[in-house]
Formats: sequence, structure tokens, C-alpha cells
Amino acid sequence: MKKCILFPVVVLVLLLCLCIAACASAAEVRPIPVDHDTVDLGNGEFHLSVRNTDLSKTGGSFIATLYAEDKYDAEQVKALSAGDTVWMYDLPWTVKQVQTHFFEYPLPGYTTYEIFPEEEFEGYLVFQSDSDGTFHAVINDWYVLTLLGSVKISLPLPDKFEYVSVTAGEEDEPVGLDEFMSFLEDPDDPDDPDANIISFDPYNTTCVFENGELVRVTDAYYPWGPRDEFDGFPVPVWKFCHGLRDGLDSAVITAEKTSCLEGPLPVEITAEEAEQIRSLAINGMVTDKANEISVTGGTWIYTFETPGGKHLLSVEMFEGLIVGSDGMYNYR
Repeated sequence: MKKCILFPVVVLVLLLCLCIAACASAAEVRPIPVDHDTVDLGNGEFHLSVRNTDLSKTGGSFIATLYAEDKYDAEQVKALSAGDTVWMYDLPWTVKQVQTHFFEYPLPGYTTYEIFPEEEFEGYLVFQSDSDGTFHAVINDWYVLTLLGSVKISLPLPDKFEYVSVTAGEEDEPVGLDEFMSFLEDPDDPDDPDANIISFDPYNTTCVFENGELVRVTDAYYPWGPRDEFDGFPVPVWKFCHGLRDGLDSAVITAEKTSCLEGPLPVEITAEEAEQIRSLAINGMVTDKANEISVTGGTWIYTFETPGGKHLLSVEMFEGLIVGSDGMYNYR
């Protein structure tokens, strides 16, 4: 008789433990994946960084790398609680506490969710709602971005193009192509302390494309984007060069060599050389910064495109180093 009573008790205890474990299981919130095949880079507003600006001096072209704000599912954000994990900028944060903030702007009852993580962190992590019903993440005044792709911009730009700088929260008067190109080619003069310093950082610069044409660029003096723990090395070459990983295995690779006088000149590369640079792009890791010099001539630019012509990645190299907009970098 005792055995008959004991058995259902044991079963009930086990079921209770399973229920407790299920209730206690932590949620993991990640950004909504981007379907790059459906993204229209020729129309819309994007965050922007500018590469290969030295090419503009020859009247040629430059690379516009486009980003959008990471999107998060609204129901997952609203359900966050202690013990859950939130991924922002490829880093996991364990939720210690969630605090809601209510505002009357931009709408009455507008609500944001601030995350206090268990990990040591100075600043704030906040989810803000978007008009499409999703949420985006904000870390210390800058939006968490996801890479959409790159577009090669041929000069000249259309006549309707305008460049707007935002100072102290107020938009300056729009200017035309000539003024924009002067900033693009020579953003600062070390001998002139009053010179404008324009970084075209994706965290402070946006742009608008219409029917494949770049028609507007807007930049502000802040925010500057991630620093310190968000800039750690090593980082994959394809990611460091603001490229897309999917498709590199079968991408068509072309090469150009830059010249200060003539601009980029196409260069034939062998199948073996193409596979070596393909392996570097896919498997290589950028380890650290080699120097502060960003070479503008005599570099090799390797471009990866899908068989259909979609731009995936550009890798610029000079004497065994990868060229960045702020210097040159070592890799392995």
C-alpha cells in the first residue's frame, strides 16, 4: 500500500521540478535576422560610412557602405526579465533588472525599456520602439547597427544631391556636390585648428538613395559609435572590411591597383591568386593596428561580387597590410 502511495508522490515531485525548471529557463533575445536578398539598397534611408575616398580625387568613384538599425521583436523585449540574455553588437548581456521609462514624446505614453546587466558596464542599454512595431537598441547614445551591404558610387553625383551638416541639433543650410566633395576628399587640415573634421561614421551619418542615386547625406558631430570593449581584436577580415560573409565562397573576384595620378586601374589576377585572397577574406583575422597611415596610392583593391553583380566585399591592401580609413592593420 505504501508503495502505491509513494509512486504518485514521486511522479508529482518530478512534474513539479520540471515545471519549475521550465519557468526558470532564461530567454535569449537576438536581433531579427536581415534578409539581404530582399534589401533594396537603391531606395531608402540608411546609415553610411564612406570608403576609398581617395578615388574621388580622380573623378572616379567611392564605396558607400550602408547599415540599418538592428530590429528586435517587440513581444520578446516587453517580456524581458532577470536572467534573460540580450545580444547587442554581437555581445551578450545578462539581464539583472529591467526598468521602464514613460514619456509624452514622441507620443503620449511612449515607453522604453532600460536593461541593467549583471556584467560590469558604464552607461546604459535601452530598447526604443519603432513605428513598424519593432524595437531598436541604443547603447550610450548610439544605435546598434547591422550591415546591409555596399554600393559603388560613380561620380559625378546627381544635380539634386545635397549635403547637410547638423550642429547642436540644428540642421545647417544644405550645400551642393562641390562642398561635399571637399569634405570627402580632405575632411581636416592638421595645420588649421579651425578646419571641419567630418568622419562620415555610420553612427553619425545617414544618407538617402532614390532609384539607385545618392541624393542626400546628413552628418552630425556625435555620436561616434562603439569604443573600448566594442572594438576588440581579432575580428574576421570580411567583417572588418564591412562586407557580407554569405556568398564569398562563390563570389567573382576582380582586382584594381590605385594610382594617385590615374585612379584605379584593372589588374588581371590568376585563379590561384583569387583563391588566396578569397581564403584571406573568409578565414583571415585582423589582429591589431599597424600604424596611423592610410595609404592612398599603390594599393590593391579586391572586390567580391555575386555572379549577378551584387557587391559583397572590398578588401584594400598595401605591402602585406589591410588598409582602413584610419590607418593600416595587421592580419593573420
